[in-house]
Amino acid sequence: MPKRFAFPVLAIVVVLLIYTVYWFVARGQIERYVTEWEAEQVAAGFQIEHGDVRIGGYPYRFSVATDGLVVRAPESEGGWRLALDRFEANALPYDFQHWIVSLGDSLELSRNGQGLAFMAEQARFSFSGESGVTQRIGASIDVLEIAAIGNGAPPVTAAGRVRLSAATSESGELAVQAQLEDVTLAADQIDPILSRSFGDRITLLQADFSVSEWPALAQSANLSTWSEASGEYTLRAFNIDWGRLDLEAEGQLSLDRQLRPTGRISLRLLDPEAIVDAMIETGAVSQENAGAMRLVAQSAPRSDSGTSIPLSFRNGGVYFGPVRLGDAGPLLP
Repeated sequence: MPKRFAFPVLAIVVVLLIYTVYWFVARGQIERYVTEWEAEQVAAGFQIEHGDVRIGGYPYRFSVATDGLVVRAPESEGGWRLALDRFEANALPYDFQHWIVSLGDSLELSRNGQGLAFMAEQARFSFSGESGVTQRIGASIDVLEIAAIGNGAPPVTAAGRVRLSAATSESGELAVQAQLEDVTLAADQIDPILSRSFGDRITLLQADFSVSEWPALAQSANLSTWSEASGEYTLRAFNIDWGRLDLEAEGQLSLDRQLRPTGRISLRLLDPEAIVDAMIETGAVSQENAGAMRLVAQSAPRSDSGTSIPLSFRNGGVYFGPVRLGDAGPLLP
């Protein structure tokens, strides 16, 4: 072989050899991490069952997979049980901070024989972070069905599509975007008046919101700490298409010193009279306020995109326009 061809070929062979050595060394580290992580969980009281752990994906990725995964938490951690028919996590060779997790056709989450079973044709989750801290998650689920384990029934039985993303910023803000399509409700599990008014199918549900001072809330799980840190919930956009209910919303909320919600949400409704009628029929609005509510719905500013009505929280009360709906007490007793 001429030297001008031999050198490039030799260089490619050397690079492939180095990469292959790297891949198998990294594979050994992943296998050791999985084994040590499982041992730590068992030592903490968790029971873990699964089939053979398969680590592969050469040469394009790293893949960790197993079948029949069952995790049982100790009572001190809630005593829950998680069962998956299949689990697989994938990462690119150059980025172990980003993993794509695929679940099998079914997932069961229960406690003391009661819980929910989820069935989906495609369920993928994305996790990325830095230094062992998750900073971004995402979820993509298609053709989701939900069934009860044990007694009772879930209020939601199916969704055609679910998309979710959440990320934290350096400023301590958590940003969340969610979209659900073709959500089927169990008519016998929701208020019959709501079912009659809007039906048992939500065509579209979208939400885009953020929570400031997220570390103060996540680390302590204490609303008082979050309130003292001047935490704020910002609803950038919300949309629900549920039968006659076509609603858009945006606004901001926080908590006062008594942990009561305070702030304002701007509602935009295509058919405000239908919403007011449903609120009155369900008892959300007292009969003494019924007339005022209808007047608000009829006289609120209108445009091609709908009728705008503020929903405000102040001084321990919640108001629909100028009409006081009732008390808005502390979120925690």
